Amino acid sequence: MKKFFAGAVYCLLYVLGLMPLRVHYFFSSIFAFILRRIVRYRYSVIVTNIARSFPEMKYGEIKTLTRKYYSHMCDIFAENIWNLAHSASALRKHISVSGTEVVDELQKKYNNVLLVMGHCGNWELVSAAVVSPEERTPDSFSSHPVYMVYKAARNKFSDLIFKKLRMREYKKFQFPGEVLESKQVLRHALKNKDGKATYVLISDQNSIGDHDPVVDFLGQKTYMLPGPEFLASKLRMPVAYLRMNLLSRGKYHIEFEKITEEAHNMEDYFVTKEFARLLEQDIRSNKVNWLWSHRRWKRNIPSE
Repeated sequence: MKKFFAGAVYCLLYVLGLMPLRVHYFFSSIFAFILRRIVRYRYSVIVTNIARSFPEMKYGEIKTLTRKYYSHMCDIFAENIWNLAHSASALRKHISVSGTEVVDELQKKYNNVLLVMGHCGNWELVSAAVVSPEERTPDSFSSHPVYMVYKAARNKFSDLIFKKLRMREYKKFQFPGEVLESKQVLRHALKNKDGKATYVLISDQNSIGDHDPVVDFLGQKTYMLPGPEFLASKLRMPVAYLRMNLLSRGKYHIEFEKITEEAHNMEDYFVTKEFARLLEQDIRSNKVNWLWSHRRWKRNIPSE
């Protein structure tokens, strides 16, 4: 029954997606106003996160950034619905990509590559990072499986919908792979260690372990997920950072930057610290381009 209703919701979203993107943005602006001024969706969380991260900002600047963030957040949902009913070529007009040779070279040398990214840009459209079928060569990472790692939603119905939406990208861009639940990554990578594959992890979610690595992030002591560090060290996988920057409304740019080829030989939490540094650098250069509505600092870190 859940699968039936999930399919029905997917079909409804697909029909809505047929509307032109400018229409989606029109409704996005209305919803942004409603969420900010009437519903006040996570308003205190957003303002507190911004104020704590940028203590130098004045109150008026915080309010302006908050308003812009609500617009960006609603645009993300609008773009994802629009994307359902439109082709890969249509999406590529909105997303430019550079630096794929970084991943190609790492995969040629090591077979498996780990890409880490934050909730920047529109992370649900990150599949556009692959090279178009007519441009792929045997050495392109896009010619081999790409696994988008996600954390399963607690609600089974919501999880079915999100998985169905994300699998749409694989069919659209015609590359091998699938969405992979985070608890399955290690077993999957071990089983397929002799093949070539790319694993994409969104690594700035809130961690839940009291012994997880702590880094300085946006001026605050912050718990970080240990998974990318563990996978890279355990499987001796090279790690690269996937940057997705918002250029203007509906325009994004994706690029790649190598973090390390030898995570197992680096100092403790090197990958985690480098990821946090690169992500903070991107956030500071484009403040609206991150998920400020996430309760990132809801746990206090004990003083040493």
